[in-house]
Amino acid sequence: MSFFKKSDSKKNQSITVTLCHVDGLPLPERSLCKIELNTTQLNIDGGGTNFSIDILQIKDAQFKVENVPAPNGGIWATHYLLISYTNKSGQLSSVTFKTDITTRKPKDIKDTKKIVDELTLRTKNSDVVEL
Repeated sequence: MSFFKKSDSKKNQSITVTLCHVDGLPLPERSLCKIELNTTQLNIDGGGTNFSIDILQIKDAQFKVENVPAPNGGIWATHYLLISYTNKSGQLSSVTFKTDITTRKPKDIKDTKKIVDELTLRTKNSDVVEL
């Protein structure tokens, strides 16, 4: 019998994914960006520049899929990560990323969904109004 409580190691883990920049940062479109969500912020590393968004600034996160008919008769799917946040000037801003067609992996899609799920959970909990 153990007297020590097991620690929840998942609480301290970060989620990392590499996606292509679409819009919202001073980077060229299609720049590969490493996106990491940790306990306090969302870090974006792309084009030789690091960006950070504090979790408390994030207002919404969405995962979108765009299906386009492929020339071979199938469907070509592009997956998007959309994040809305309050910038340092207090204005609502957004940033958009998409899966890289050439290196898309099922793990990237899964981890992108995990980031959205985690941010959605955290933003719901931050909408509490104290009186």
